[in-house]
Amino acid sequence: MENPTPFDLNHAIQQWRENLGQSPAFRGENLNELESHLCDSTAAWQTRGLSAEEAFMVAVNRIGKGGALESEFGKVNGTAVWLDRFFWMLIGYQVWALISGIIGLITRNALFFGLNGTGYDFKAHGNTLTVTLLTLAYLAGFACNLALCWWLFYRKGQRFGRWLGRLLHSRTTWLLTYGALYLLPLSILLIGWGTQALLFKSFSREKLGEIAFSLSLSSVISGLITTAVLVGLTLFLARKRLRVGQS
Repeated sequence: MENPTPFDLNHAIQQWRENLGQSPAFRGENLNELESHLCDSTAAWQTRGLSAEEAFMVAVNRIGKGGALESEFGKVNGTAVWLDRFFWMLIGYQVWALISGIIGLITRNALFFGLNGTGYDFKAHGNTLTVTLLTLAYLAGFACNLALCWWLFYRKGQRFGRWLGRLLHSRTTWLLTYGALYLLPLSILLIGWGTQALLFKSFSREKLGEIAFSLSLSSVISGLITTAVLVGLTLFLARKRLRVGQS
């Protein structure tokens, strides 16, 4: 039988703090105060004969469960909670728009220039294939975008926030970041214009009309699907998160 991994008190306390820190209800000074109280309580229980693991568990239970603490501190830090939410909403919107623009540019152009290379005949085959492929391409891009945003904000949110805070601390890096974030979507827009001009040169006017119709129809279909997903996801997360800071 393998020996169980020995309990690491410092690691357990750090993990406990990081779990609390994932909520916007806690500010840095709140976490420092709670961690100090937890360490003192754990030490006190150890002097009474409990092991480090037992003392830690008792101290955590005495301080309170994460949900209760989150609700309590959310009421105190209500303004900071909503500012934090608004900040991440702005970042999320811009990241979403940027990734969507890149994925959409790649998938649409790859599809249409691929159809042009194969000599696809709209008159003979209709718009069913193009609408289906465009819708699938858009939904695939939507799924990739959702996965990337989830990974960035949920899995790496704390690390990303610390990195962004250090980056924006200096005025020089703040200005450089502003320039980069402004030029990046602008460059994507310019590339989109260039490929659109190339599209006009490569296709006849009649085929361009069929392409525009396919784009419009696929946008409606994929828009209905993605809106249903986003609304459902938003309401699901709202039930879990918006209780913080409410009385």
